[in-house]
Amino acid sequence: MSMANGTLFLGIDGGGTSCRARIVDADGTVLGEGLGGPTNTTLGIDSAYQEIIGTTVRALTAAGLSESDIGRLHAGFGLAGLHLERDRKAMLAYEHPFASLSIGTDAYTACLGAHDGKDGGIAIFGTGSCGYAIINGEGINIGGWGFRISDHGCGAHVGLEAIRRALQAHDDILPQSEFTHAVMDRFDNNPDKAVIWAESAKPTDYGTFAPLVVEYARRNDSLAQRILWESAKEAGQIIHALQRKGADRVALLGGFSKYLKDWLPGEVIPLLVEPKGDAMEGAIRMARQAFEQKGRRI
Repeated sequence: MSMANGTLFLGIDGGGTSCRARIVDADGTVLGEGLGGPTNTTLGIDSAYQEIIGTTVRALTAAGLSESDIGRLHAGFGLAGLHLERDRKAMLAYEHPFASLSIGTDAYTACLGAHDGKDGGIAIFGTGSCGYAIINGEGINIGGWGFRISDHGCGAHVGLEAIRRALQAHDDILPQSEFTHAVMDRFDNNPDKAVIWAESAKPTDYGTFAPLVVEYARRNDSLAQRILWESAKEAGQIIHALQRKGADRVALLGGFSKYLKDWLPGEVIPLLVEPKGDAMEGAIRMARQAFEQKGRRI
């Protein structure tokens, strides 16, 4: 099918760390992909849309298309933050340049992609975290209410715990170790600098400390291991919650999940399966379904 007049679909996977775009033709052949920055809608609808448009243009360029072709794309957005009704309404009301638009949470599109549109669950552990399941066509959300009050088992919370424990060690509440020194070195061993940093730090900033925890846990630092074990225990609770909702297979997703997997409670391991596809594929599936229903917004 010629790209000059063929139907094109766009899948957007927008999270707290990055935005990914994929363009396919009507046969599902991948034409081009693009990568951009954070698109969590809680950071602002304008900011999220600007990042989506920029990432889409990169995908168009990779596909050998021009920016003017954006109006030919039947788009599906899977975005972090859309579990909030406020942000969902704002995103739907926003004037967009696409041929049609379907939206859902990033968890919904990730679950669609992971199980090829069939029933199943996902547990996402990246900068943030959440669980999601599709059971008998119904979406079920577990957690994911944001870094300040939720997102258990995520990289940002592991980073936060690293800083908290390092400060406790600095004050001789906990034993000092090479691990706590490595964390405090980020602040020139000065708690004042940690306090000032925390005043404006975002979840992604906390997440940059998670690799230190993994590194020193592998070196058998007991404090780093305890942080990972506690995080994995909370991750296991999310997986158990998905099971209670009816998900008998759960795919682990998110950049931090590969570090947590070896620390998960043994009883959840039999539930885990490899994802069949990614969130962009799920977003394209959503866009295609909407297109087949005459492109109505959902």
